Amino acid sequence: MAVTLHLIMLIGASLSLCCVLGGRHSRTGLAVVSALVMVGAMVDVTFRVSGLGPLPWTIGLIGWGIVCAGLLRPRAADPTADAAADAPHLVGSVPGAAMRLHHPLGLIVTAGQLMAHAAIGQAPGAGSHLHSGAILLVVAGAGGALFVGWTVVLLVTGARPKSERGNLAGMSAMTAAMGLMAFA
Repeated sequence: MAVTLHLIMLIGASLSLCCVLGGRHSRTGLAVVSALVMVGAMVDVTFRVSGLGPLPWTIGLIGWGIVCAGLLRPRAADPTADAAADAPHLVGSVPGAAMRLHHPLGLIVTAGQLMAHAAIGQAPGAGSHLHSGAILLVVAGAGGALFVGWTVVLLVTGARPKSERGNLAGMSAMTAAMGLMAFA
């Protein structure tokens, strides 16, 4: 089962990257780097390519998520801030804060799931302190479930280009597979 979940994680992250690269509206530097970082983390977690372990990936994912959130937020002093929030070149074809928040939050949720796996000893380079990771596993699992639920709502509501629907589907599949990994 763990192999299947790893495969789903890789396919989901790869689908997200392909959709970001192939989408006219969602292909921004921030989205591309976010998708590349996510694929890198999934490849490393699956195949243990770099041997870094979960902590450096967690720091990188959280750091990049915070940078993205900061760069994508509308500026209050800017008179065009409301128009910029709806501009396709910033957030894809979905107006408003929902899509502006989706990628950064996805990075942070993934980082939480990586640390939860490390805390229960299921990540490369992790210890085996199950008692210390129980609460983190519950919090990360709940956060992942809420993120997947929110992503599905974004996926089924409103008209979206195929590339954006693929991106949302890939992110939700990857997050769900990571959440289930703790039980594999």
